[in-house]
Amino acid sequence: MLLTLPLTLFIVMTELSVGAFAVLFVLDWRNEVKRSFLITYAIIYLFLTGLTYLFQQSFSPPELLNTYAQLDKAWTGYLSLPLLLFLLLMLPYNLFLWLDRNAGVDGKGKQKEQAQPSRLRLLRLISGALTVLAGLTTLFVIAMIYRPLAAANLGGAFTIASFFAAALALGGVMTAMWLGHWYLVTPALSEKPLQFATTLVLLGVLAQVIFAITAGPSTTYTNTAPTSTPTITATPTTAVTPPTNSQTRPAGVPVVAPLSTDAIGWLRILISFVLPLVLGGLAWKLIRDRSFQSATGMLYLVVVCAIAGEAIARGLFLRGL
Repeated sequence: MLLTLPLTLFIVMTELSVGAFAVLFVLDWRNEVKRSFLITYAIIYLFLTGLTYLFQQSFSPPELLNTYAQLDKAWTGYLSLPLLLFLLLMLPYNLFLWLDRNAGVDGKGKQKEQAQPSRLRLLRLISGALTVLAGLTTLFVIAMIYRPLAAANLGGAFTIASFFAAALALGGVMTAMWLGHWYLVTPALSEKPLQFATTLVLLGVLAQVIFAITAGPSTTYTNTAPTSTPTITATPTTAVTPPTNSQTRPAGVPVVAPLSTDAIGWLRILISFVLPLVLGGLAWKLIRDRSFQSATGMLYLVVVCAIAGEAIARGLFLRGL
């Protein structure tokens, strides 16, 4: 399982990067948050995506993925390009955001007055839409690569959809948490954008629950290995005396893991589904009551649960590679 840890981290980082920027772009398109918030986190997500791309180049290149027999090698060569485009297209989006002084809303949550339609806003929305499209393409390529691991139902369609649901849940709660923190210094803002982002998070988690149930079991070497015992032909050998300082595990002694796979699966359900839904629902209610400080604290907890739960889920998904 440790051998697949870099693959797990890359998948989680990609889901987080794509989902976070996508939700940020939707908030920009709805024109309900401040320009300073958009600029700050557009830059942060640019660096996060750059780190994700470097991680992919180092720990998830096509040459490495092709060594795993169960992955779909027809898609491994298409992974780097859409991720690179996702990174590069963030640059013009950030540039147009910096140049557009009328982006976002003012301190009272009202849209800024514009003398004429902004071409910069149009260019920013086009570049942002293209960026989101490149990110979604990256998720689709990753899903197609790993689809054979759980392709029992509808050819793995639910498995593919689970990557998009995870991106919505992870990225949505990350942006919602940052936005909730922004309310602590600008309490006059309308609660609508934060409530909208939190709603996206809850929808993403609910979609994860549905796809986790319908995706079907994973197909790994662990559960597909032949169970028959090979015939061993005895041949005369010369007895070799082992070194006196060697330490070997006695034959027949099982390797005991700290937690069984079933226990980790139930832990994943608790951390990924139960806690985010309960805490996210409480955050949604607190936002409606304009209790932003308490809601932000709940969203912090959901961020921790979502990231930890997705890491556990992808670790279980990749077991046996």
